[in-house]
Amino acid sequence: MDGICNRLLNVKGMVVEDACIVDSPLRPVSVLEVRVRPRRGMLRCSRCGRRRHGYDRGGGVRRWRHQDFGCWRVGLVASMPRVDCPECGVVVASVPWAGPGSRFTVCVLSSWSRPFRRFF
Repeated sequence: MDGICNRLLNVKGMVVEDACIVDSPLRPVSVLEVRVRPRRGMLRCSRCGRRRHGYDRGGGVRRWRHQDFGCWRVGLVASMPRVDCPECGVVVASVPWAGPGSRFTVCVLSSWSRPFRRFF
């Protein structure tokens, strides 16, 4: 399943752990939630970008909105590890699929920045 999800998500540097469809009365549509984690050895400081050793597994879960798969909304979910950076201190590790502080994946943000084209 990891290989198929990685191809569909088109994001390098991550491992897909699980995928499930979440129905909730609080959400207007069902969401395909994909639980991911950064690959080992890919931990980098989210401030300076240098490779750092892991500090701990972090305390929270983060969510990002990804591009839709047909009629399904897709969200990435990950427990975020922290790194011990001698320059920046203990900070949340950066992830290859999103920028620091972003709630959207890089794929979503790049699709928004493309110029609108008219076809006649």
